[in-house]
Amino acid sequence: MTTEESSLTSSSKPPLQAPLYVLIFGITFGTTISLAKLGAQHGLSPMALVFWQMLGAGLLLALTASLKGQRPRLAPRHLRYYVIAGILGNAFPTTLSFMAASKIGAGLAGLAYPLSPVATFALAVLFGMDRAAPKKIFGLMLGFIGALIIIVTPLLLGNTDALDAAPPLWVALAFTVPLFLACGNVYRSRDWPPGTGSLPLAAGMLLATALMLLPVVYFTDNLYVPDLSGSSANKILLVSILLSFIGFIAYFELQRIAGPVYFSQISYFITLTTMAFGFFLFGESLQWYVWGAVALIFCGLYMVSKSK
Repeated sequence: MTTEESSLTSSSKPPLQAPLYVLIFGITFGTTISLAKLGAQHGLSPMALVFWQMLGAGLLLALTASLKGQRPRLAPRHLRYYVIAGILGNAFPTTLSFMAASKIGAGLAGLAYPLSPVATFALAVLFGMDRAAPKKIFGLMLGFIGALIIIVTPLLLGNTDALDAAPPLWVALAFTVPLFLACGNVYRSRDWPPGTGSLPLAAGMLLATALMLLPVVYFTDNLYVPDLSGSSANKILLVSILLSFIGFIAYFELQRIAGPVYFSQISYFITLTTMAFGFFLFGESLQWYVWGAVALIFCGLYMVSKSK
C-alpha cells in the first residue's frame, strides 16, 4: 500500500464507517486495559493476560480470514510486517499498559493514550505523510505539557500518598505507550503489503505478538495455564479474547481505509473507557492536578486533529 493509498490528506475524507471503527476499538481495547487490573486482583499477571489475549484473538482472526478465503501469508514480506507491527503497535504498548494499569490504576494508565494522536502526527510530518501547521504544533506542545504535569507534579508537591498510589516510574512508563503506538500507526500504513486484506494482517500481527511473548512469560514464570473451571481469572481471559477479536477487526479495517493520524483517534475513546471503568468499577479517584492536565491533553488533541 502506497502512502497515497493508505494515508488521508487534508482534502480527503474517510468512509462513513471509519468513526464506527474508532468507537468499536477504542471501547473494546479500553475495556481490556481495565480488565487487566481486575485480572491482577484474581492472580492473572498482565503479561499472561496479554499473551493469551493475543494468541486467542489471533487464532480466531486467522480462522475467520481462512473461512473468507484470505488465509494469512507466510512470505518474508508478510512475516516482516507481522513482527514489526506486533512489536511496535502491540507487544510493547499493550504489555506496558496492562502492567501500568495494575500498578497505578486503569484510569491513570488510560490518560496516556490521548498523546498517541499528537505523536502520530509528529511522525507523519517527519515522513512526509502530513504537513506541519502552527496550530497543530501548538497542540503537540499542549499535550506534552499535560503529560509532564501528571508525571512531575507528585514529585514537586512531595505528596507521599500520591506517590504510593501512583509510583512515578510506572506513570512515566505508561506515558511511553503513545510513542510505541505512534510508530506502529505510521509503520502499518507505510508498509502495508500490497493486495492483502485487513483480516489476515490482523491475525498475523496478533499471532506474531503471542509468539514473541511466549518465551518472556515462560522464563519470567508468568505463564498462566487456563482450564475448564469457571474461575474469575478464566472468565476475564475469555472476555478479553473475545473483545480483542472484535476490536482488532475494526482496528485493521480502520487502518486500511484511513490514514495514521485519523486512525490514532481511537486513543480518545480508550481514555474515556479506562477512566469510566476506573471510577465505576474500581472506585479510583484522580488527583486535582490530573484534571487540568487532561484538559491540556485533549485541547492539544483537538488542535492536532481538527483538520481531520
